[in-house]
Amino acid sequence: MKFKELDRLFNPRSVALIGASATPGKWGYHVLFNILKADFSGQVHAVNPKGGSVLGMECRRSLSEVPGAVDLAVITTPAPTVLNLIEECGRKGVKHAVVITSDFSETGAEGARMERELVAKARKYGMRLVGPNTMGIYSAKSNLHALLPPVMPRHGGLSMFSQSGNVGVQMLYWGNNKGVGFEKFVSSGNEGDLKCEDYLRYFADDEATRVIIAYMEGLDPDSALYPVAHAVSHKKPILIFKGGRTDTGGKAAASHSGAMACSSKVLRAAFHQAGIIEVEDSQELMDCASLLAVYPIPQGKRVGILTRGGGWGVITADACEEQGLVVPKLPDRIIDRLNKILPQFWSHGNPVDMAATLGAQPYLDCMETLAHWDGVDSIIALGGSLAEAFDVAPKGNGSKEIKDAERLMELLKGEIEKESELVVRHMRQLVADTGKPIISVSITGAEMDGSDPDQSGIVAYPTPERAVRVLKHMINYHDYLKLRKAA
Repeated sequence: MKFKELDRLFNPRSVALIGASATPGKWGYHVLFNILKADFSGQVHAVNPKGGSVLGMECRRSLSEVPGAVDLAVITTPAPTVLNLIEECGRKGVKHAVVITSDFSETGAEGARMERELVAKARKYGMRLVGPNTMGIYSAKSNLHALLPPVMPRHGGLSMFSQSGNVGVQMLYWGNNKGVGFEKFVSSGNEGDLKCEDYLRYFADDEATRVIIAYMEGLDPDSALYPVAHAVSHKKPILIFKGGRTDTGGKAAASHSGAMACSSKVLRAAFHQAGIIEVEDSQELMDCASLLAVYPIPQGKRVGILTRGGGWGVITADACEEQGLVVPKLPDRIIDRLNKILPQFWSHGNPVDMAATLGAQPYLDCMETLAHWDGVDSIIALGGSLAEAFDVAPKGNGSKEIKDAERLMELLKGEIEKESELVVRHMRQLVADTGKPIISVSITGAEMDGSDPDQSGIVAYPTPERAVRVLKHMINYHDYLKLRKAA
C-alpha cells in the first residue's frame, strides 16, 4: 500500500456521515457535530433513510442521493446494517470507510464472521476500512474531527494509532492539558482491514508527523509490524504502550478489541530489535512523546544538573544513576566559571546547587556554562520559574500592613513572571545553539501548564524522576541509531 492510498482517508475532500441523527446521545449526532464544529475543509453530507435535517443540514435518504464523489464514509448504524451499507459505498465509489459500529469480532465467533464478510465486501470494491469498533479519526491538516467524543486536539507533531478508542482519545485530552499537539490520530479498533502497520507506514511518510505513538493490545501472528517498524524507526521515533501484558489483561483485551494476546517477553525483545521505544504506562507515553517532538536527541548519557536547592539535586542524581545515566564531575575550569556567578558556599560539583541564589540571570549564567561544557550531553534544570511558588492572593482578614505587603508581593510576582519568560527564551536558544536537550522541572510539582512546547521549545515536568525516565528513553534511542548506522 502506497502513502497516497491513505491520504484521502485522513484528508478527504468529502465526507458522508451514514447514520446521522438529530438526537443528542446518538453516535450519529456526536460525530457529525464534531466534524461541523471543527470547520472541516471539505464537503460534509448527512445520510439517514428517514430524511429530514440534522444540525441544520439536509439529510439524504441514501448515499446514492449524495451529489458528486465521496472520499470517506463514516458509519454509525447498528452492526446488522453495515454490510449492505458497505455495498452501497462500493457502488458509489467510496474508497475509505470508518466503521464506528461495534458488535463484531470483539464479541465472539458470530461477530468475527460478520467482520470477515464486511472486509471481503470492501475489498471487492477496492475499499479500505478503519475498524470496526472504532472511535474515529482526526487530521490536523484538513481539520477532520470524525471522532465520537467531543475532543478538539491541539495541532502538533504527534501522530497516533490506538487499538483502544478510549485510551487514544484520553491521550488527545492529555495533550490539550499539557500543551502537546497532534497531527493525526486513528482509533484502529478491531483492525479488520487496515492494521497498525498500515498506519505506521503512512505516518512514516507524513512530513508533518515528527513522532509516532501507539497504544496496542495484541498482534496477529502474521503481523508485519516489526519489519515495518525496523524500516521506520531510523527516520522517526516510535513509542508504544502495550496493554494486555498479564494473563488478566490479555483476556480483557480479547473481549475489548478482539486482540490476540502475545508474550510480553517476546514482544519486548522484538520491539527492541525493531527500534521501538516501549513505555510502561500511559503517563510515560505522553512524557516521552512531548520530549521527542521538541528536543534534539542527546548524543550520550552524561547529564548536567542545575538546581536552586540541594535536596532536589540529590534526588535527580540518584534517579540518573539508577537509570544508568552518568552525572560527571565538574572540571576545575567549569568550577572557576561558576565561582564567579555563585556565592562561595555553592556545591562546587555536579549537581550544581545554587544554594538558593535568586534571580533569573545567575540561573541563566549557570545553565549556559553547563550547556556549553563538552562534558555533558543534556541538562536537567530544576526550579527555573519562581513565579509559580508565589501564593499571594489576598486572604480577606489581614491588617493594613499585611495587605500592603501582599500588593508588593504581587508586584514582585509580576517581575518574576517576566524573568521566567526570559529563562524560557534563553533555554530555547541554548538548545538550538548546543543541540543538547535542556529539560525543565518545576519547583512546585506543577504539571506542564498548557503552554505549547512547539512554540516555547521547552518541555517541563513536575518531578525529576519523570524527567530522568524520559531522558533515558531518548538516550536508548540514540544508542539504537548509532548501532544501526554502524551495522
